[in-house]
Amino acid sequence: IPTKTGREAVLIDCGATADCTPEFLLQFAFMGSYYAEKVLGIENPRVALLNIGAEDSKGGELQKEAYKLLSKAPISFTGNIEARDVPLGGADVVVADGFSGNILLKGIEGTALFMASMMKDMFKKNVLTKLAALLCMDGVKAFKKKMDYRETGGTALIGLSKPVIK
Repeated sequence: IPTKTGREAVLIDCGATADCTPEFLLQFAFMGSYYAEKVLGIENPRVALLNIGAEDSKGGELQKEAYKLLSKAPISFTGNIEARDVPLGGADVVVADGFSGNILLKGIEGTALFMASMMKDMFKKNVLTKLAALLCMDGVKAFKKKMDYRETGGTALIGLSKPVIK
């Protein structure tokens, strides 16, 4: 996931495992941390648990139990993260069950499409906004490219016996 910091964040899981156990989320955290370090080159990646609030008492039983496990794990667990803080760079690895992770991913994708549409409408209003669009075109194109999921080329499904790219 692109972030405001300029670095990408690893979202694990974003749809493959809808029903998880706290132990699955712990395993996801280990895999995501390793991936962020070895593939993305992030030293000591910050790992956070996607939740409805930052407090350790928030969430359902799955999140509360996973929080306990992650707090004891030998990774840089920073606690819970709310969805709004993910694109701001609040974590390098975001741990989620596939259901919640997919909602986060689709919400970000939809917001990007909405923002691009709003920018297009704004720039088409009159001659001055069309001129402004010409002056901003390089930045607008870079923004669209950064937010376009098709630019990723595929997502690695890690933790399997063989490499799988979706």
